Amino acid sequence: MAGRGVPPKDNPARRNKHLEASLSGEGSSIVPELPHAERYLPEVHEWWETWRQSPQAEAFLPTDVQRLKTLVLLVQRIYEMEGADLKAYAELRQQESLLGATVLDRQRLRMKVTKDSDPSSTGDDILNDLLG
Repeated sequence: MAGRGVPPKDNPARRNKHLEASLSGEGSSIVPELPHAERYLPEVHEWWETWRQSPQAEAFLPTDVQRLKTLVLLVQRIYEMEGADLKAYAELRQQESLLGATVLDRQRLRMKVTKDSDPSSTGDDILNDLLG
């Protein structure tokens, strides 16, 4: 299966400027506590809080919060079935990718976390050092 290509370079030899979203890494104030939390497994609570506190959540709009609310049902299903539903895993991976789940996703979306010396590093700094 084809990939999305190489991540964008920090200093491309092109005249057009790439817009970049600088994120402070403080999480989001727009993402609420998990709605109807009593319905969900502890793993789902952890998933929700991870997204709620993530640096990319800082750039979320109400539509992104709606996407998380939809995905929480999928995450619940995955944990209830103990990972038996591979299609659900594939869909979750794809949807999380659109929200900037991995280092490469964030680079593709041109998101840069600017918080310094965070012990729970997003890995952006490590990958940037490796890629040069």
